[in-house]
Amino acid sequence: MFSRFRPKIVLEGYWKFKLDPNKKGEEEGWFNGLRTGDLIYVPSSWNEQRPQWDQYMGVAWYENEFFVPKEYDGMRVWLTFEGVSYKAKVWLNGEFLGEHEGAFTQFKLNADKAVKFGDYNKLIVEVDNTLTKKNVPPGEGMNNTYFDFFHYGGIFRPVYVEFTNPDYIEDLTVITDHKGLLKVDITVVGEGRLIVKLTLVDDEGREVYSKSVEVKKGKATIDDHVSGVKPWSPEEPNLYTLRASLIKDNEVKDMVEENIGFRSVAVRNGRLYLNDRPIFLKGVGRHEDFPVTGKYLPGAVLIRDFYLMKELGMNSFRTSHYPYSNAHLDLADKLGFLVILESPMVGAREEHFTDREYIEKVKRMIEEMIKQHKNRPSVIMYSVANEPRSNVETAYDFIKELCDHVKKLDPTRPVTFASMFHTEDKALEAVDVISLNIYLGWYKYPGEIDEGVREAERILDKVHEMYPDKPILITEFGAGAVSGFHHDPPVMWSEEYQAEFIRKYIEMLKRKEYIIGMHIWNFADFRTPQSARRVILNRKGLFTRTRQPKLAVKIVKEEFNKIPTFLE
Repeated sequence: MFSRFRPKIVLEGYWKFKLDPNKKGEEEGWFNGLRTGDLIYVPSSWNEQRPQWDQYMGVAWYENEFFVPKEYDGMRVWLTFEGVSYKAKVWLNGEFLGEHEGAFTQFKLNADKAVKFGDYNKLIVEVDNTLTKKNVPPGEGMNNTYFDFFHYGGIFRPVYVEFTNPDYIEDLTVITDHKGLLKVDITVVGEGRLIVKLTLVDDEGREVYSKSVEVKKGKATIDDHVSGVKPWSPEEPNLYTLRASLIKDNEVKDMVEENIGFRSVAVRNGRLYLNDRPIFLKGVGRHEDFPVTGKYLPGAVLIRDFYLMKELGMNSFRTSHYPYSNAHLDLADKLGFLVILESPMVGAREEHFTDREYIEKVKRMIEEMIKQHKNRPSVIMYSVANEPRSNVETAYDFIKELCDHVKKLDPTRPVTFASMFHTEDKALEAVDVISLNIYLGWYKYPGEIDEGVREAERILDKVHEMYPDKPILITEFGAGAVSGFHHDPPVMWSEEYQAEFIRKYIEMLKRKEYIIGMHIWNFADFRTPQSARRVILNRKGLFTRTRQPKLAVKIVKEEFNKIPTFLE
């Protein structure tokens, strides 16, 4: 949900920045203002903006100042942070507004009591990226993570101040299908007689639907059918703008919008269906990672990425291993990519499966993720976790509880998690779609691609035999390649080995009728913690970190463009 009606102050730019390794800032009152400090750019992770900050893990403080016009007096004031890693505490003009835990979901804080209208306002944010076993995802230090991507810190997604009238739309939930179903649940805050007017506009600006409904007890619902709509799909990503206007005394008090698509998703008879047609997912796992900006992917980089994926014949990706930014998923909606939206629960261990406090924290983050992205046509499936230690009995209850939580929040999409234990996994029964990460010919059978592919085929057939009614998606397969390293015959880490590995896996996987898709790991090289098995980056990317192609790109382009999106 976004608004072009509400006044907004975007806080992108240079902020004052100060490390606090001894955690003395709160005691010394830094929330009133930083007397000294460096400069930093927001949005972006702090790590690569300055070499001295690269390996810093701990507390750091941000300060910015913005002016609020006098004419906004009487409006409600909201501070929105789209992503802060990992914990945040926020003060405005010395007044504590609130705190949030979790890097990858946005949060909003009310600032009515702290703001100064017609004056400058000082915003202070305390950020703590200390990594512990209690984090989601967990770890024990910068280079002792339970996950294989770099642990960045900072305010790495957009920040803005938004103003609403006292009567405003708080939330919007949209359910559609490809035949024209339009069900909208609106939550409103306000007093008096309030009307919500819904308007649907096509991509040429023509109004194709309009209806008004009275708000009762803070709720309004429209359940209707829109005739003549064009369905949304990867081949034709037809988007409509849904506008919800809140009207009081014949005056528009608020207006919010969603870009929606009319499409249906279902799992039945061992297949995944989009708009009642069996579909095959072909794509990649990705990461939000780029030089200097860290976890922030600038819009220009996203444009390059998405057009490269389209050229390679891809139609889908997983948000490995956390919910991606609004800008990232906006492009998926616009360009027709099918998205598996994954929670930040990576690398859960047995100790987490029975930790009640931890489970509730994961569920809260999943709830924030769904609330933020539930109306996107691109999101066709949820993944509750990546590579938990799910070869133990307690994993089933953990995964089942997370899946049930998702189903309660949003019953319209299938649920999965990415397993690395295959036939030994104890939690596969809990999901709608079985997702498997498989690297035989790399971590096991190193240097032996043919042997690895044969063993992978044997394991996949066995999993299918164990769960014959569940579709199977390969969420990860791939091999590392150092750009510019060539070898004949292909050996590990050469571009030739990676290309051959991917080609032989694709050839095997596309023969399997129970396989509903395949995602190569990874789209581009990405930064990892320091370790003996990584040379700064995970080098399984089809592209380098700066988006230059390796040999495997040609293979993927040839193979994926042969595979149709729809299987009829």
